[in-house]
Amino acid sequence: MTRPQDDMESCFEKEPLELQRLAMALIFTRWWNSYKHMAPEEPTPEIIGTAIELLWDYLEKKCGDKEFDRFQRSFYEAARVTVFSFIGEDSLKKDPESEAFYQAHCSQWESKSYNDFFIWLATLLEDIAGKDGYPLYWLPVEYLLFNDIETMIDFFETIYQGGRVDPNDPLSGLKRREREIYNTPTFARVIALLQQDMRAALSDTPLAELRAKYRDEYLFSPEESAKISHIGRG
Repeated sequence: MTRPQDDMESCFEKEPLELQRLAMALIFTRWWNSYKHMAPEEPTPEIIGTAIELLWDYLEKKCGDKEFDRFQRSFYEAARVTVFSFIGEDSLKKDPESEAFYQAHCSQWESKSYNDFFIWLATLLEDIAGKDGYPLYWLPVEYLLFNDIETMIDFFETIYQGGRVDPNDPLSGLKRREREIYNTPTFARVIALLQQDMRAALSDTPLAELRAKYRDEYLFSPEESAKISHIGRG
């Protein structure tokens, strides 16, 4: 069996880098539109929404390479320190702009449910800034799909929560749980929307039209998203 990351990468490996970037922007925009309504007990980190908007500006050539690269470097360094505590602190000290960015947006971080989305969006932006004609890595999509979004299915479907079901297989409970998740209508919808976003990237629709349309595209509706009280491993 191939990894989902490999399957997604193979769909775009012969496509121009611009379309790979667009596919990522569409997927992460849809997901963020839902994420920002989740975990209502935690403040929504506005800097993530700012990063999504800047990515669109970059795609539409309203933001130059130098501005985008400067932002993504600070965003990535701030995400590393925020999510992994002391990792990256030396880099901050060597880069005053990243240090100022961290102090402005992350020094009082109280949004742990957004940690996974934060670090993987930062990884994506770094990959976009660093690639010139080479395929993008789809690991950020795969990770969030199977570590964050997969766990959200529990808020909409009844999924097995018990221990092992086969005394000879310590992972049998986890395997049963995964099978049940992947067979739910909710997870099927998640995959269908992912495929829809990938097709949209290949549709020759003008960027401005897609950007406007995706302001109101969701993984889960705002009302559904508000039911999700804690996300991932924050």
